[in-house]
Amino acid sequence: MASDSPPPSGLVEFQPTMPNYVYSPLSSAEAEIRLLAVEFNAKHVLRRINAPLLVGSLKKYNLPVPTLSRTQRMIRSARLPTFFALSYVWGDPTRTHDIIIDDKRLRITENLYTALRELQPSSLGFIWIWADAICINQDDLAERSAQVLLMREIYHSAADVKIWLGPSNENWMRCLRFISNLTEGSFISDVDSLPNAPTMDNNVEEMIMKAVMIPSGALARGVIGFGQSIIEVLDILDPPGLDEKAEMVQEEDGELSLHQETIEKFVKWKPPTRYLKRVENESFVEVADLIDRVFIQNCTWFERMWVVQELGVADNATIIASGGKSVSWSNLIRCVCYLHYTLHAPVKSIRNVIGMEKIRQGWNGRKRQPLRDLIRECRYRRATDPRDKIFSLLGLMGDKLNVYLKPDYSKSVREVYANAALHFIAQSESLDPLCSWQTLGRQNELPSWVPDYSLDQNLAPCPLVAIDGGSSIYNSSGHHHRSKYSRMDVAVTHESWSHLRTVGLCIDLVAVLSDPLQHSEPFGYAERLWNSTIRAAEEYLGGLTNEVKACLEGISSAVEKYSEYWTSLGDSSKDLDATDHLFKYTQSLDRDSKESIVTDGKALYLESIEPNLSPHDNYIVDAYAQTLLCGRKSARERISKEDIRIFMNLGEATNSRRAEILTTASNAFEAGMRQRSIAITRNGYIGAVPHNTHSGDFICVLFGCTVPVVVRKRGQEYLFIGESYLHGFMDAEALVMEMKGELNEQDFVLT
Repeated sequence: MASDSPPPSGLVEFQPTMPNYVYSPLSSAEAEIRLLAVEFNAKHVLRRINAPLLVGSLKKYNLPVPTLSRTQRMIRSARLPTFFALSYVWGDPTRTHDIIIDDKRLRITENLYTALRELQPSSLGFIWIWADAICINQDDLAERSAQVLLMREIYHSAADVKIWLGPSNENWMRCLRFISNLTEGSFISDVDSLPNAPTMDNNVEEMIMKAVMIPSGALARGVIGFGQSIIEVLDILDPPGLDEKAEMVQEEDGELSLHQETIEKFVKWKPPTRYLKRVENESFVEVADLIDRVFIQNCTWFERMWVVQELGVADNATIIASGGKSVSWSNLIRCVCYLHYTLHAPVKSIRNVIGMEKIRQGWNGRKRQPLRDLIRECRYRRATDPRDKIFSLLGLMGDKLNVYLKPDYSKSVREVYANAALHFIAQSESLDPLCSWQTLGRQNELPSWVPDYSLDQNLAPCPLVAIDGGSSIYNSSGHHHRSKYSRMDVAVTHESWSHLRTVGLCIDLVAVLSDPLQHSEPFGYAERLWNSTIRAAEEYLGGLTNEVKACLEGISSAVEKYSEYWTSLGDSSKDLDATDHLFKYTQSLDRDSKESIVTDGKALYLESIEPNLSPHDNYIVDAYAQTLLCGRKSARERISKEDIRIFMNLGEATNSRRAEILTTASNAFEAGMRQRSIAITRNGYIGAVPHNTHSGDFICVLFGCTVPVVVRKRGQEYLFIGESYLHGFMDAEALVMEMKGELNEQDFVLT
């Protein structure tokens, strides 16, 4: 156990021959960590001298982990010094600085070095810091794996999590000033609060030097440590976030979601009038855009995986900037919510910020999300090591840690991802967790059935399977015992984790496909391509009558209008409600267009499907319309023929109802067609399949999966391509065909 004595004071000269720092091992069984003690240099803070070398010392401490008794936790908490945990991005590995640790040299990235420099003025006396690149031996895989399991406790035990977004520029400081003035009413840095350096005499400086260099940092710990000690005692009496007291929550339709709870909490906040006066000369729309671009979109910190846990478990979090200026994380949330939801000044990336706060609120409220949900919530984030897409979220999840999820950096990416997939299969007792993931650009080394969790899931098709723990709206493999797929059913062969044995029914072979589209293409363009593909597949559909062609043309005309409406909104407006959607759209139209769209609705009018269509013709028209939407009105609701009739006859609706229909239908068409191709099978079935489907692929129902899937035969095995919508096979119809002897059960070994 380390003492709290400070590191050596005074300037240390760097010697070229100085040896590199060598780490001594940590005891993972004792939850041992290292903390960095950095000395405070008053002359540097008061701008009297240029920055000397950064000098510090690494000491070992034992964390008060939840598995200990209350007495043991209290003892460890008392011995643990008050420390800050740093949340940052490593930065360019080629730009480095040397620091001196216990008279040895340690090389760190420039971004970390700058962050440590900015932390120095924020405290009196020497300060204790935890930063992963320094406090973990990055060359020791076993230590890295063990420390991953302690990261949650490290950031939760910190007095404050200091968020370093990077060096500040003029725009960055303008944003910080606005946030601070709006939420705190002032903008004063720690350095600004000290006496003015140029007018300070040597006696004053000497007094400050004596005060701040008290051994063991008593001054700092007297102010900060007392409050923290009280918090730690309360934590021990009623520890927050203990796994045994936390519950795993899954967002069900009709309930107030964590996302809604988070938004409502901050939307209710209003700044005092005196604070508003401080920012009255600012353009709120301009500042909202600036915060979005400077703070969120162009900031690599918001892209990093590990910061989700680092922020998520923090009791307190502060964004620090150059010159000792700072603003609390909570005030950033208040500011962006006030701008976006109250003032309707769009912050385009607000979901990224709210998503992080949702996780933080849930964790501190003992409402843990499943790992699968967390991965999707962090779908846009990046990790230098692909394994961290899993490992970085383990401390936040509601899932119980098991052999599949235990962090181990000696395992390959394929094994880590395969283990995660097997965990999700066993947890859900289904194959649904293999579906609805981005496939374009996936790593070649992964087995086809293992999702590539490293990809940006924003580019994936809208999932057909339930992804939030709710019940699926489809039922392709039925409800009997074969729909359950437990761990005992998971037959993985070969040590390479490359094969998964499944059982199911092969429905048909893909004969005709539409060409894949770019992600940015509007769904109106996709529909025209799909429409022409249907016409080109006439031989497989048994011919197309003039009545069918007229109906297809009417559908195309209606979808095009919805697409124009949806495209006109832009990404920043799609969080608005239906009335705001309609208002924004009509504002962009000329008078004649407004009359057409809003007043009489003729531009979206389509004659009702002819009641005298033959059953064959009716199937084609109905199958095509349903396939455009993948058979659903929303993620939680199947589409009905009456819904489609309403979508195609918007003119019958009242103005208020029309706004809702415009938004609902546009969302449904976008979700149905994005990143999918239309497919016509050899026997004339119509469906929507993944973009990477080929002619000759098979559409199957695998037992334990609620939707049909596309597979590609390769020798005696199959490649898993992805989920699909196949009209007429979403509700166990394939099982009925099996009972009639029309389909036969077979093995599908996925590789």
